[in-house]
Amino acid sequence: MNKCMIPATFCMLLLGAIEPALAQSLSALPLRNPRQIPDGYISVQSGISLSVPVADGDNEARQRDALKSFYRIATSNCAVLLDTIADDCQINSLSSNTDVTNIDGRGPKLTVRGQVGMTVKLKPATPTAK
Repeated sequence: MNKCMIPATFCMLLLGAIEPALAQSLSALPLRNPRQIPDGYISVQSGISLSVPVADGDNEARQRDALKSFYRIATSNCAVLLDTIADDCQINSLSSNTDVTNIDGRGPKLTVRGQVGMTVKLKPATPTAK
């Protein structure tokens, strides 16, 4: 029966190297929770989906153009919020995916779908006239 044991000195060295990391206060880190929003702010989510027809051999250029359009739309979300209901807006998450399908038999379509997450500070409510 052959057992492999880690020498005690190695364990002590390993624990000595890990201990400073374990002793750090998590509250001292700048982004404790990236999803935590500041007081006075709300989280706003926006879903985007766009489809464009593609021809054979045209997928890469069309995908690049469609992704550019997706990102332009995503960045314009904050501008629209600032024009309407927000004093401050920041995109804090963004996801996208693309796929090519031919479901309806009319030819392949490139679809880009995604989500934009924003942290928004709303404008103060204005009193309404009665």
